[in-house]
Amino acid sequence: MRTVDLVLAGLAAVLALVYTAGACADPSDAFGWVQALLSWGFVAAFGVVTLRAKWASISMIALNAAWSAVWILAPINLGYTLWVLAVPVAVFVARRFVGGRFGAGVLAAAMVWALASPFMWTWDERFVLFYRSGVDAVLALAAHWAVLAVAYLLGANLAREEAGRRERLRAAREQERLAIAGDIHDLLGHTLTLIRVQANAGLAVGNEREALKQISAEAGEALTDIRRLVRSLRDGGSGVEPTAGVEELPELVQRFRDAGVRVSYEGGALPQVPAVSSLAAHRIVAEAVANAARHQEDPDVRVRVEAADRLAVTVASTGPIRPRPGAGTGLEGCRERAASAGGTLSTEQRGDTFIVRAELGR
Repeated sequence: MRTVDLVLAGLAAVLALVYTAGACADPSDAFGWVQALLSWGFVAAFGVVTLRAKWASISMIALNAAWSAVWILAPINLGYTLWVLAVPVAVFVARRFVGGRFGAGVLAAAMVWALASPFMWTWDERFVLFYRSGVDAVLALAAHWAVLAVAYLLGANLAREEAGRRERLRAAREQERLAIAGDIHDLLGHTLTLIRVQANAGLAVGNEREALKQISAEAGEALTDIRRLVRSLRDGGSGVEPTAGVEELPELVQRFRDAGVRVSYEGGALPQVPAVSSLAAHRIVAEAVANAARHQEDPDVRVRVEAADRLAVTVASTGPIRPRPGAGTGLEGCRERAASAGGTLSTEQRGDTFIVRAELGR
């Protein structure tokens, strides 16, 4: 935008030099010197027309009002001036860069100025200046207002487009933020739960060495996943690539068993499913089992996966349920993953049994 300001200021300076040269040609013409001074005011306004749109638009209207007064009062004038073009420019930049209310105010001021515009005046055959009248005046004023309205609407349209672009950018950044948060939760949530369960088990049975080995293995895998996520983001990706699916569910269940969680798995051979559904199923099972370990005392967890028209995932956990201090962001993330896979996720509590069901697209 700064380049636009400089280009417009340069063009305005050329016109200002013309008026300055005219004033120098007749130093006794006070009106000529006033017009030259006003011309350099236009140059200053055009120099910040986008950078300081509010100041520039007000200045352009005021300068044109002063120019009209000088033009009407001068005993001799050299005809119409190009400075009148600054008025629709003022209306445009006020609406485009400042806002609706201010733009409307500038438009109203410009419409009032149009009544005194040099183009509302004309000459007779003796070159006597007089104000237009009748239909001629109505048409001239209508032409002024039409140009101003077009400038205002054009500014409003561009302002809406810019607002829409910014909103889309904000939404994209918010979506990226949520995606990264979801990836971090998915990568670390169940791993930290396993570490906690293993640590508690090691303390309870006095098997510290084996518990520490498992904790070290889980922590190492979590670090690998985090490095993969960071590398993907640095390379311009949006997060981690799918690295686990329904095929890895038996391995996931075994990791929970090794950590001391009582969990059974029923799945058998599953047909090929889309990667997005496969990844969603893996993440949902991991979150549901981890939630059971976090929020239920010594839970008995049953995982069932079957494929018919849809890929159905059911995780049922039975055990006394502890109060939940969190806001359930993990399950909310699972719902989003299920939706992204063209499916749904629901939860149900029956006494001490908590059930998570997901149906995913195939």
